Amino acid sequence: MLSRDEKKEKKHLEKELLFFLSYYREVTARSDKMVAYFDEQIEIITEKLKELGC
Repeated sequence: MLSRDEKKEKKHLEKELLFFLSYYREVTARSDKMVAYFDEQIEIITEKLKELGC
């Protein structure tokens, strides 16, 4: 069972992940650096969510 703080963090991470995923296609047309940044952020967020056990 997740604690109150863990639930809060999970919700925040899920919002961030949705942001990055929703703009990913738009960003891929712009710059390779932006794509690399988005890929890195998505990886970091998914790893944090895995650590929380989600």
